[in-house]
Amino acid sequence: MTMNKIKDSNYHKFIGKWRTSGEVRVGAKKLPLVGVDSYEFILNDNCILHKADVHIGGEHSETFEMITMLPGDKVKMQYANSRGESGLMTGNLINNMFTIEGDGIKFNGQMNNDYSVLVGHWYLLSENGDWEQFITLKLEKY
Repeated sequence: MTMNKIKDSNYHKFIGKWRTSGEVRVGAKKLPLVGVDSYEFILNDNCILHKADVHIGGEHSETFEMITMLPGDKVKMQYANSRGESGLMTGNLINNMFTIEGDGIKFNGQMNNDYSVLVGHWYLLSENGDWEQFITLKLEKY
């Protein structure tokens, strides 16, 4: 079975290094988020390796994520981080709108027209079934 290479998809727009900024809501507090995200083709252009190296407040956090194509225009995003968490999400980039869905978590973001800035929000599903925004994020390619 031949899969479409991720290099030939819309997701090539992520390739490069990005300055990451934003804030994370922890209870009533808002902590600053700063760092670097990078995206690179790996494994014969079949996958993208996403690395996030950020500080949230005073805490350092690293995440590695493997992004692979699914049928259609969706991607599978398998991640693990320095806190020992791991999981699986699906993503979709249509026009300039980027969405991610996982188990009790989602992201809605938008890229600018030259794909150099991504602005969005992460949401967690609360116990009462409402989506609550907990991260505001801005990535700027450099």
